[in-house]
Amino acid sequence: MFNYAYYTVEEFLKDDWFREWVLTPTPQTDAFWNEWVRLHPEQQATIDQARALLRALEMPHQPVSNTERDEAIRETWARIRQKQEPSVRTIPLWNWSRMAAAVFVLVGLAWAVFIYQNRTPSRVLLGLVSTQSQDQITVTNPTLQPLVVPLPDGSRVTLSPAASLHYARLFTDPERRTFLKGEAFFEVARNPARPFLVITEKLVTRVLGTSFWVKAEAGMPESRVIVKTGKVSVFRTRDLEQKQAKPEGVVLTPNQQVALTKADNRFAKSLVAQPVPIKTADQPAEISYAETPAPQIFQALSQTYGIDILYDDELLKHCQITATLADESLFEKLDLLCRSIHATYEVIDTQIVIYSKGCK
Repeated sequence: MFNYAYYTVEEFLKDDWFREWVLTPTPQTDAFWNEWVRLHPEQQATIDQARALLRALEMPHQPVSNTERDEAIRETWARIRQKQEPSVRTIPLWNWSRMAAAVFVLVGLAWAVFIYQNRTPSRVLLGLVSTQSQDQITVTNPTLQPLVVPLPDGSRVTLSPAASLHYARLFTDPERRTFLKGEAFFEVARNPARPFLVITEKLVTRVLGTSFWVKAEAGMPESRVIVKTGKVSVFRTRDLEQKQAKPEGVVLTPNQQVALTKADNRFAKSLVAQPVPIKTADQPAEISYAETPAPQIFQALSQTYGIDILYDDELLKHCQITATLADESLFEKLDLLCRSIHATYEVIDTQIVIYSKGCK
């Protein structure tokens, strides 16, 4: 996570979140930075200097000689590095236009190099995203709390701490491409004409409209996609770069997840640890069964959770169950049901298999 409390002027100049606040402020950036400055008064001078430098880039300037430029640059950086002095000499206002010109030369060149090297989310993604800052937005969550980012198509992304998202100001291309570092939860507005892509260093998640988690933290041994609602397809980022028409991947539905490990670069598809009902609006808080055939109950659970539950219908048709199911987890319900008919179950990939000898 970014620790702004120890940032230098140069580091603030390179920070997208800080630059957006200074150059194109929004209610979100104003709220964050004003509160941050209030809590960190010791960084006030550094913040003021960084803001002045960034604003200088936007100011009109007049030509200056090389000697004047060099003198202004030396004076500017000398001021920046005087962090231990109790006071800083004020620059005369009549010299400001010359100072702005020098700053423009110095910072402008440095910023151009920085943009070229760092604007894209990952080296792997070079060529997949435009470097034109006026058309692109990068949002980083420097807080300890989730940060909600509204997208131009009505979608919402909840960024976990330290995560960052890069996307277009307007989704005008055939695909709505976003680029993620870290962990985030996506709620995608449905638009069959423009598929939504979440691109990370290793994985690409393609959807039309759904909600899901993407976990792609730098340095972690695996990347993971977890689906809450809808359906997504997941494939390797290298397939997107190579423009493969039919990339090799997997399709996920609710309560399913897939992991791609760095060790073997293989997809591992499975159920989530704690499946949740996919339809809760019309589900009663408590369901009671009285002498109900086991296949009927297993079928109801399958529909509630969107998970395939496999069993031998002929073998279980004489197994009657009397039970009340409430707020137990899916696996707790299965434990209860299987014990009542002397059966067992096993999770295999994204399916649940019921084993039983039947009932007489």
